[in-house]
Amino acid sequence: MLRQVGSRVRLLRAPQAPPRLAAPLFITADALSAHTPLKIPAFVRFLHTEKVDAELPEPQSTVPPASATASPQTPGTEVNIEPKHMLFKRIMDPDTSYHTALQAFNDLRARGLKLKEEKYLSLLYKASREGRYERVWDGYNEFVEDEKRGEVLLAPRAATTWLKLTQARMQMHRFVLWAMLDTHRRKEMGSFYQSEVVGKDNSLGIHEADALNFMLRMECTAKATHEQEQGLRQRVETLLIFLNRRGLRTSYSSTHSLFRLIFHRPENFLESNIERQGVSECDVDTSKDSGYTAEAMGKLIVEYMERFPNALGMDPKKLSIGVSAAAAAGQHNAGKLLLEHAAKHHVPIDAGSFAHAVESGADVASRVKVADLYMHAKENELVYTTQDTESSITNYLLLHAVWDGNYKHMMELLHEMQLNNNKMSNRVVHELFKSISQYRAEIRRPAPESDPHDSGDRGANYTNKKLAECPTIMELLDRFPDVIPRTVHSFSQGILQSLYAGDLGVALDLMRAALWAKDVKLRPEIYSQLLYPLLAGGQRGGDKSSDASVFDRLEVERCFDKQHPSQRTYLNSLIVNICQTNDDLSTMLVCLDRWQGQGHPPMSRRVTKRVFEVIAKQIQQLRQQSDEVTPGTAFIVDGMQLSYLAFMLRYREIVTWDAWTIERAIVRARTSGL
Repeated sequence: MLRQVGSRVRLLRAPQAPPRLAAPLFITADALSAHTPLKIPAFVRFLHTEKVDAELPEPQSTVPPASATASPQTPGTEVNIEPKHMLFKRIMDPDTSYHTALQAFNDLRARGLKLKEEKYLSLLYKASREGRYERVWDGYNEFVEDEKRGEVLLAPRAATTWLKLTQARMQMHRFVLWAMLDTHRRKEMGSFYQSEVVGKDNSLGIHEADALNFMLRMECTAKATHEQEQGLRQRVETLLIFLNRRGLRTSYSSTHSLFRLIFHRPENFLESNIERQGVSECDVDTSKDSGYTAEAMGKLIVEYMERFPNALGMDPKKLSIGVSAAAAAGQHNAGKLLLEHAAKHHVPIDAGSFAHAVESGADVASRVKVADLYMHAKENELVYTTQDTESSITNYLLLHAVWDGNYKHMMELLHEMQLNNNKMSNRVVHELFKSISQYRAEIRRPAPESDPHDSGDRGANYTNKKLAECPTIMELLDRFPDVIPRTVHSFSQGILQSLYAGDLGVALDLMRAALWAKDVKLRPEIYSQLLYPLLAGGQRGGDKSSDASVFDRLEVERCFDKQHPSQRTYLNSLIVNICQTNDDLSTMLVCLDRWQGQGHPPMSRRVTKRVFEVIAKQIQQLRQQSDEVTPGTAFIVDGMQLSYLAFMLRYREIVTWDAWTIERAIVRARTSGL
């Protein structure tokens, strides 16, 4: 049996070269640049607690290769009979070595088991921290081959869903890029990054133009499972050194991630800063007044800008991002220090960043100091403002304020953009509307039943109060007409996000506004999303006033006919698709009733197939819920018997009575037990 399994399962190829001792941290400063000295501790980049034994042999496969599996099993061959959960634990345990984890991995694969991406990631992480850089690259290539053969356990995904890179796969990309950087395979880095990362959607929303900015963003955003944070500053500085030497600049998103990490996790940077300055442990006070003050964080950022002038430099946008990030993190003195540094070098700062710094002051005196800096910058024309342009630095600040969830900064920046007539980019529009809709949806979410202090009236009052404090998307469009562009993208995103937030009335108002806007033609998919809740609410009492729902349906259909004449059949087909996705038979019947009553052309074969699938699934669910189901049992849903014959008779005018339809109805009736 094991020989048969071994012939089908390909294990990770064990390397032939003996393991080497853990190498020092990738590349020292002496090998990089004489102008940017960097002391690197004598441990590998990804810290581990155990030492790699130089005498330890490289792990071999527990199952012979496929070419040798045909030979009879030797009497001395031992089979690992450990439980699966113990082998899984050995792979994921951060204290185990690469040798031990690979043996457990091969034992699981010898049993014919498919392993998740996280298991491959754990092997790459252990290989990287032990300096086995070639094994990182080879391990990823074999993971790709396993995935092509279907030997990797992946999360289920619909055929119509776009492929999205998971966080585990992006961490594998990160380790492979580090291995290439350490082995001086810089040309291969670009081709690998372009083929594996660029142009692919990912769960973290990280999109960078080059591999080094991608690595910097990953270091400051996410880490692999059980990965230690020691050596984080060394990794960041190494990337900045490479960027600086190549004359490349850090992107605004990676710069914001770096500044945000420094302000929120200063212990990963300032500890190394204290050691680099030669301060002994006995002289260091771990209180807030010693190494972790806001002023020390600001000095560290200034130091980076001076050490890496090509990568960071005196960029007005990056300094403004640093000031706003300091204010958002509550590090007022750091923001003030950056403002002083900008004034010293005559670097303009955005007016919104000044406002953020003033707002973050703890007392009047600290706010007055920032106001004085603003007046000085104003007198010397060092306030960065862009008048009557479609893009400005404020777009970056607003995007980062949305990501940070800082409502005050968001409103300040919106008012500034309205004053300067700055248009919002499509990405910022999407992120802003998404943030508003998620917040309003969270308010509407019912309180847990376990809370005895939350009564129904009190919950309703609390919900109404919170909803009144948060503006709707339509209110944002009315209050900032010169900021939010009235385009197809803005109206489409506004309608979809309003529906997600539960603001059906707001979505209808946006549809009316789009109808009167110039050169705005909403797609049929947007109208289908609007009609679906109206049809579902009118049928099942989802709206307080059914009469209002009827008039709203008619209005949506009239607007659709005005923008898409003679395409009502396509609109009904889209609604049927939504009903199939939600397993909503009742709403689908309402849609089909209107389809037939309005005299539109009959359903296509694809729509008929979708309707048959919904009926079959509904019959299956009812049979599972019923205790006793006899062959003559009939199910009635919304006044219609659940059978294919009853369906075809009810909708005889929009069903095509041909051989294809009748054959599928007979087959499905037979398989459903009818």
